[in-house]
Amino acid sequence: MWKNKNNVTHLSSFKNTRKSLLKDRLYAFTMDLFLISIINKAIMFTYVNFVKAFFYQLPLVTRENVADKLSAVNLLNFLVVFCGYFLLSYYLSEGKTPGKIIFNLKVQCPHTHSDQLSLKTSVLRTLGYFITIPTGFTLLLIPYFRRDAKGIPDWLSDSFVMNADEEYLIESLEDTGSAKVTPLFPEDPVAKKISKDRKVS
Repeated sequence: MWKNKNNVTHLSSFKNTRKSLLKDRLYAFTMDLFLISIINKAIMFTYVNFVKAFFYQLPLVTRENVADKLSAVNLLNFLVVFCGYFLLSYYLSEGKTPGKIIFNLKVQCPHTHSDQLSLKTSVLRTLGYFITIPTGFTLLLIPYFRRDAKGIPDWLSDSFVMNADEEYLIESLEDTGSAKVTPLFPEDPVAKKISKDRKVS
């Protein structure tokens, strides 16, 4: 009897939801990296053309030195674009990067109902991504081996990633306060009249 492997509905659905969330997070981060690389290449293209157009009169040795340092400039530019991309996206777009917007994901803090991430949370989450750069972003695979699906950016910023369905569910459960609450025991009009008569007398 106990050896029969029957799927429990709510547990299996949770597992599928977790896998789907992790997959969407991976796709979203890949999309963000793709957009960052495009921005980086556009800036470097502008920089190289600027150097060629305005520094052609410099000595050949100076131009060669500038050309040799293009790789260092490219790396520095990538790091600046990388940090600025995530920091500004999280802080100005309510916890959503362009990649997360495409895949209907959002970063949320667990102890607040505000859609806006604080500057501190945005900075710490960006720092979490920055730490994974030397490892080739392999540390971002940590959520695949944890039951809570949290990684370094989540730990540092004390935040979590949820999809659009979870966001809609949370919003539907929140009390908007627009509906009027009817008292369980409304005030007795007779008692109210008696109290007024006593005050008059």
